[in-house]
Amino acid sequence: MIYIKKYQNSNSKMPNAYGKWYGRIIHTETVDLEGLCEHIASHGTIFTADVVAGTVKKFVQCIQELLLEGKKVKLDGIGTFYLALQTTGAECLEEFSIGNVKGVRLRFLADQGGKSRYTTSVLTRQAKLTSTLPGAEGKENDDDDDSGSPQQGGGTSGSVEEQP
Repeated sequence: MIYIKKYQNSNSKMPNAYGKWYGRIIHTETVDLEGLCEHIASHGTIFTADVVAGTVKKFVQCIQELLLEGKKVKLDGIGTFYLALQTTGAECLEEFSIGNVKGVRLRFLADQGGKSRYTTSVLTRQAKLTSTLPGAEGKENDDDDDSGSPQQGGGTSGSVEEQP
């Protein structure tokens, strides 16, 4: 079940959205690596959670290695991890150097191809939505990291269950 918190846009710099009501997902939990491995093992695999954890930890290490070799890492049906630079501008080509690099950022591009289980249309169709988490009315969720923009409001398809 995915719970939705209703909120009113209070950004007057967005005149088309200002004062309108939108929804945000209430994240009920963050599953860490150990929890993910236990979840995978619970699906009847012949491997125990600790064996799955070892594999997943090596998987994470290898993704970092490959990224730091300048490669993109594509996980079919999930998406592509890649690195991007944050740089300051130089007045001319000759003045640009490594010193202009202020940071290396990890980026992720979700796979929107036909094999993906994570496309907007698939997730919207499969999501079981309800308007509020019981007992959470009016509470802010620290895990919310979206910008609150109306573009993140989602579509109208899928299963929506209203709570009084």
